[in-house]
Amino acid sequence: MRFSRTLIVAASASLWTATAATAHEQAVAFTEITPQAAQSQQTACVLGVCRMEIAHRFSIHDAESALLSVLGERPDLGFNAEAQSKFEAYVAERFQLSDAETGALIPLTPIGGEVERGFYWVYQEAYAPKAMAELMITNGAMMDVIPTQTNRVNVIIDGDVRTLVFARDPGPQSVSLR
Repeated sequence: MRFSRTLIVAASASLWTATAATAHEQAVAFTEITPQAAQSQQTACVLGVCRMEIAHRFSIHDAESALLSVLGERPDLGFNAEAQSKFEAYVAERFQLSDAETGALIPLTPIGGEVERGFYWVYQEAYAPKAMAELMITNGAMMDVIPTQTNRVNVIIDGDVRTLVFARDPGPQSVSLR
């Protein structure tokens, strides 16, 4: 009887450890792109240009692992402003937007970042041509550090969510803005 309980406890512990390891192996980051023209045509688009808000969400553990890999030192995203800036720059180097028709890159402006409940958020904005019909997105953040990284990008247009999934390939992929 005692042997059975020990076996059950050991099996349960192994299963829990395997589940925890598997969960970490499935690193997923989320990005949300919201073209403001979809919400307010009068104020968001001025002189043929529309503003896009971009928010990236990463687990702090994965983000710190990326910085450790890139910088070679143990960062603390929760309290270290320099580490936060370096991670924001790391994301900016691996995330691009462009006009799918012309291939022209859309410049991204860093806004900053913040810690929230075990995640690190990176914020950017971009100004794109109002008449652009299709957006090309490249998202390789974390893929150079975590081979199984998946990046999900939601583009929200008039309440409609269009999702792109980047897994083992940073793209580019395109999404219609109409």
